[in-house]
Amino acid sequence: MFKKGHILISLCLLLMCCLLLGCTKTDSKKEENSSDIQKEDVTDEKNITDNQELSDNEKDNTKQPDEDESEVTFELLENYKERNIPSVYTEDNNKEQYRNVILNENNEIEYYTYSEESDGYSIWKYTLIEEEKSASWKREEVSWLNGLQGKISGGRIVPFRGEDLNNYAVYIDNMEKAHVIKQREDSFTEILGLDIRQTDYRQVAVLKNGNIVSADLGRECFVYKQEDGSLLTSFRSGWYESLCVEENQIYITDQTGSSVQHYDAEKQEFKTTIEADFKTDVRIAIDKDDIYVCTKNGIYRAKQDGKEFQKVLDSGTYHFAKDSGVLLKFFVIGDAFYVVYGEDNGAIKKYSPAKEDDITTKSLTIYSMKSNDVILDMISEFQNKYPDTEIIYETGEGSEASVTAADRIRTLNARILAGDGPDILVLDGLPTESYIKKGILADLNPVLGDLKEELLPSILSAYTVEDKIYMLPSRFSIPMFLTSGQNPEVYASLKSFVEYSEAEGGVLPEGYSYFDFLQILYYNYPPEIIEKDKTVNKEKLKEFLSLTKRLCESEQAVEKTNWFVTYLEGRGMDIPFAKGDVDFGFINIKGGYGLATYPHAVELRNGELVANKDIFFPETLLGINALSKNEEQISAFIQFAFSYEIQERYIGSSGYQIYTKVLDEFANEDLSYLLSGDSTTVLRSANQKENEQMIEIVKKAYTPFMVDESIWQIIEEESIGYLKGNRELTESVDAIASRIQLYLYEQ
Repeated sequence: MFKKGHILISLCLLLMCCLLLGCTKTDSKKEENSSDIQKEDVTDEKNITDNQELSDNEKDNTKQPDEDESEVTFELLENYKERNIPSVYTEDNNKEQYRNVILNENNEIEYYTYSEESDGYSIWKYTLIEEEKSASWKREEVSWLNGLQGKISGGRIVPFRGEDLNNYAVYIDNMEKAHVIKQREDSFTEILGLDIRQTDYRQVAVLKNGNIVSADLGRECFVYKQEDGSLLTSFRSGWYESLCVEENQIYITDQTGSSVQHYDAEKQEFKTTIEADFKTDVRIAIDKDDIYVCTKNGIYRAKQDGKEFQKVLDSGTYHFAKDSGVLLKFFVIGDAFYVVYGEDNGAIKKYSPAKEDDITTKSLTIYSMKSNDVILDMISEFQNKYPDTEIIYETGEGSEASVTAADRIRTLNARILAGDGPDILVLDGLPTESYIKKGILADLNPVLGDLKEELLPSILSAYTVEDKIYMLPSRFSIPMFLTSGQNPEVYASLKSFVEYSEAEGGVLPEGYSYFDFLQILYYNYPPEIIEKDKTVNKEKLKEFLSLTKRLCESEQAVEKTNWFVTYLEGRGMDIPFAKGDVDFGFINIKGGYGLATYPHAVELRNGELVANKDIFFPETLLGINALSKNEEQISAFIQFAFSYEIQERYIGSSGYQIYTKVLDEFANEDLSYLLSGDSTTVLRSANQKENEQMIEIVKKAYTPFMVDESIWQIIEEESIGYLKGNRELTESVDAIASRIQLYLYEQ
């Protein structure tokens, strides 16, 4: 496992560095020339994917052949195992930072790092040595780059190798200008005349003929002549990180990001576009005559001159299936796949056929309503530690649109009561109260044992019922108010906040949709619409909806937001708040890095961050099926899920961990050197004092607020029409009450 410091280093590096280079070619006679340092926003907003929306005037430049060639069919790969490659980082070199990973001329993985030292810097190369049952790294200094002392800004340098078999590097100087240099024995020479477009994001590669390829954030790919740096050609392309070259051939996604276009840089003409329907990040690798693509949905394969990709390996529960995962590099070596991840400072995982001693003799079934990145990460790490156990992960997703959340819960309940249910339940969105009353959930106390001493007392207390713990969240988030000096009374209740918004003519950011307002208010001012006798209080429901509509009107709700993430996912609004464009904000702090620049933003507005009482939103809420007989595997997984080893892992915007030591470690972090903003406003991230204050709030959170997915779906479906003015209030209230009442009777 990586130390927590490595996770922080990774985030700092991903924020500070702006060079991303190369592809992942695996021809044994050639060396891959890629480098990829992903810049990630510490506010934990979703990463921009390969499929950003295009403008209307962007057109496909690719040329399609007329002939109808038959496609080769590839077999679907099964029984592949995910294995962790040991980290290059140890206690002796834990200050080094990821710079690049490539394949060398021997088809071996080379891992490059950068380290600051008292007298300058060093760049190190680690070569992976794989044996039958073990792997290790050979370390050596990259001495030909030593002459760059004082020229590199913020350590932003990326070594790589060209298709011409020469060593290269790209670095950024103090004027934010990119330089491409080439090794000359023990030193280097710069490629002069290059006019590489200045952008925060780019990838660079060198072709066999020496010409230089650069793809950048502007969705354009350029080819330069190495001798004088002159521009030979350019063409529109997809996301720059998908760039891959082999000899004098360029492969990069098209402008939609859904297919891969092939450009012959020797003849300066397009070849066949290999069609697909990729909707996520794409990383490309070449192996002999075949081209491979890794996405969160699986690994795909096609002939280089083919027409269409075919999936050859489903993502299943592999690490790259996570929505929050960051794919840096992808390699194909023989029958094995290697993926380099942005998490854990550049972790590498190998996917290869199971061996004879990899036979699984045990199994464990886990169920969640929706795919959960924390669970996927747990499964990946658990199966690496316990290779004899196969984990079957089931979700309620994938059903036809007509199947409601209530239908899925009904089906799950029937399975559980019939003795055919999953061993472990991720209870997010499930009717937990009903499950406790029906005896569906087992007590976690015997499984947790002494581990409870390491977990937050406030969270344990919140879930202790008559000395039993039927469920426990692995993570949780904290709802907070972003204020600018207002009297706390104006946001103390939903009614007072709506009146405040109406009086000011709107106080929140523009662009919130009707759904956004419904969700934000439901979570921050939850209406007590279900009485103890399980009847629906129509008056309280009517009051909540009428106030929500008034806020939609005063804040000018829109039909559909253009934001990538929702309130619950941790949407940011620090820059407009700091500028004074808005006066108030609802934010959901999704873990340590989620605090981000908010403290600085409120400081500029003479305001403060205010917790919403002691409320917290539980996430990845784990429970044990009381009817399961799989006690050994259940115990191993639950203890693993709440261990320091797993709790310390950074998994996107997944929330705060409940392991006390992890929170204490984060309270000591000073991230104020991390900056973000725009041309007029630059904000620093939270310093140590602000992180300490936030962790104090986290430790006091006591009241969980969790939504039954079926009830929320009913409220959403039946209230949006009223909020938009297309339905009467009474009609919406009656419909919601009727449907919820029926659902409650079934529980």
